[in-house]
Amino acid sequence: MSTMESEITWDQSRMEFQPVSMTVSHTGGMQFTAETSSGLTIPIDAHVHLGGGGKIPNPIEYLIASLGGCVGIKILLSLSDQRITPSLLTIRIQAERRQKLPAVFERVHLIITLSGLVGSDQISEIMTRTLTHLCPIAAMFAGVGNVTFEHHIRPDQNS
Repeated sequence: MSTMESEITWDQSRMEFQPVSMTVSHTGGMQFTAETSSGLTIPIDAHVHLGGGGKIPNPIEYLIASLGGCVGIKILLSLSDQRITPSLLTIRIQAERRQKLPAVFERVHLIITLSGLVGSDQISEIMTRTLTHLCPIAAMFAGVGNVTFEHHIRPDQNS
């Protein structure tokens, strides 16, 4: 365990080390349904240029959405540890792919916008921890490319 890892404190109940099991079945055309081990289903379609209908997300859209969801959850958990609930949290993601195969994401930039009793230094620290240690999806992106972030604190509309 590196020094950096030992410095990150995170509630043991929040650790996510369980394996993931899912079955993906072809449902016709270029569509599939993924079923989780708990019975939840996720519709999947190919990108339009690959023959998909464009009415449900494609795998790349789910991948980017997963990154945003993971980062958002970790931000909320970190803020809740400090008894802070933001009145607004949005995460805009700009992702650029390599222009040859495999077309992995070379650069991913997250733009976090928050309102509430959140300080700039506070969210910078939370984001650094989230992207380097707490969100496994962000860590996977960082393994193949550059992951960066910026944040904007807006006045709370409820004040």
